[in-house]
Amino acid sequence: MKNHIIERMNKLRNAMKSNGIDAYYIPSDDFHGSEFVSEYFKNREYFSGFTGSAGTLIVLQDEAVLYTDGRYFLQAEEELNGTGIELYKMGEQGVPSIKEYLAIKLSDKSVIGFDGRCVNTSFVLELKKYFDKKDIEILINGKYDLANEIRGNDISLPSKEAFVLEEKYSGISSLVKMDKVREEMLKKKCNVFVLTSLDDICWLLNIRGNDIEYSPLVLSYMIITDNEAYFYCGTESKDDIKLKNIYNYLKNQRVVIKPYDMFYEDIDIILGKMDNARVIADSDKINYRVYEKISKYEIVDVINPTTNLKAIKNDIEIINEKNAHIKDGVAFAKFLYWFDKQKKNGFDKANLSEIDIAKKLYEERAKMEGFIEESFEAIVAYGKNGAIVHYSANESSNTVLDNKSFVLIDTGGHYLEGSTDITRTISCGELTDEEKRCYTLVLKGHLALSKAVFLEGTTGANLDILARKPLWEEGLNYNHGTGHGVGYLMNVHEGPNNIRYRLGCRKNISKEIVPGMITSNEPGIYLAGKFGIRLENLILCKDKCKNLFGNFYEFENLTLVPFDLEAIDMNLLDEKEKEILNDYHREVYEKISGYLEEEEREFLKGITKEI
Repeated sequence: MKNHIIERMNKLRNAMKSNGIDAYYIPSDDFHGSEFVSEYFKNREYFSGFTGSAGTLIVLQDEAVLYTDGRYFLQAEEELNGTGIELYKMGEQGVPSIKEYLAIKLSDKSVIGFDGRCVNTSFVLELKKYFDKKDIEILINGKYDLANEIRGNDISLPSKEAFVLEEKYSGISSLVKMDKVREEMLKKKCNVFVLTSLDDICWLLNIRGNDIEYSPLVLSYMIITDNEAYFYCGTESKDDIKLKNIYNYLKNQRVVIKPYDMFYEDIDIILGKMDNARVIADSDKINYRVYEKISKYEIVDVINPTTNLKAIKNDIEIINEKNAHIKDGVAFAKFLYWFDKQKKNGFDKANLSEIDIAKKLYEERAKMEGFIEESFEAIVAYGKNGAIVHYSANESSNTVLDNKSFVLIDTGGHYLEGSTDITRTISCGELTDEEKRCYTLVLKGHLALSKAVFLEGTTGANLDILARKPLWEEGLNYNHGTGHGVGYLMNVHEGPNNIRYRLGCRKNISKEIVPGMITSNEPGIYLAGKFGIRLENLILCKDKCKNLFGNFYEFENLTLVPFDLEAIDMNLLDEKEKEILNDYHREVYEKISGYLEEEEREFLKGITKEI
């Protein structure tokens, strides 16, 4: 039994009882809805023991449940075992939604409590609308920060140095970006834009930071009017550690710097002084405390203008991203050369573990000029661990490789030239017919999507079938999206572009894929207790041709890392697929080989040979 989790839950339930709360809601978010969060905000992990990056804990007096998605089902089952917390698998048949669960469990006049600074506005508004249609009255209150009170959180909010991303990397000045944002505000007849999502803020101001591991962002808020830009960060002092490297730069960009803690107070002050304030605020991005502050004004609830603008990379960003992927490809090629030597010597003799693999790949990336950090926690999963989609090795789970089956390696890097995200599944030795067949089916789907040609207006939901078709024809599937947007030296997952057959909800619906967007291409297959396979490249959408039928687009591979020829059942590839694979491997060799030592170059030539 995990007694520390049970003890914490008992303390939480006592606090709920003292405050008249019947259900307490703990999401994974920070004040900004970030994908990755600092230690200060890891309340869901503290009370549940579940360490995945996505999940929601709901605590009642007599039970508790944790909701998470298909990436984390196996991981959550293991980590929740013995805690008394039940796993609810989101999207699975027979599993109620969060609002349905609350409606089933709560009676009239029940109170749902949470910290409104950490809960998404759209969720709360949907919850209220749902209960308004019910015969029972449920009270929703976002003023309770019970989790941090119980933790006695002595962890401070992160306060690390920020830096300016020079225009040779960003491609466009912050002043130009601000003009573009104000043009979008004018189109919506708005005179205020409340911006709280960190990637949008850092993109707009051309700054980056170190407040969140794996996301080089700066804890901050912004209020943008038709003639002013207010930036809330640190203490506002030019000597503040967060601001000292960006203070003068921001002043030159005509940005007013104010203390982070003044943001909520300033909403009332700034908007209160305006005649007929009309506010752009994305309810999918702002927290409920912000919404409560601006709800007295007219709100235009649309996708943040910054989100759409930053998704389409400019020409300089695209050039830089290609250079970042060459560096990443060189690092990976050197790693593969090392890995092959370990395999030939026998993994059992080297006692090589998953953590060792992750460290070696990190070391090779860290040698590259302009490397900053990994773009997410490395996923290195050997054998059956590969079936856990977002598995991360720790001291207890760390597995030593053997000369059979696969190791799945999903890693990425942040460089000044951009961000990378790549998955390769590599044979460690002898493979079964099932392993080779599954690898080849995943590869077929990956190759099909990489060569897609599609008409303007096509969405990610339209394209998803190309990657799943070989698997679906065999009655197989993978329980995650096929692709996500990727930020430029910020979040490795960003919207609005994605590739998935489910349409999504609210404004997070499948979007049109347009030139300049960078998206992942990552089909997979996961067989519990056996193995997992995922093959991922980043792909750039670009123009193909224009004719009387309209504008046609295509993808260009950015990732430059070979696929494992030893894992392919060649009988399952047709001639066209072999041609696509040969062309890709030829490109990898041409762009990477010049940066390698002679022995490494010969090795790369062998693993990219024509089939």
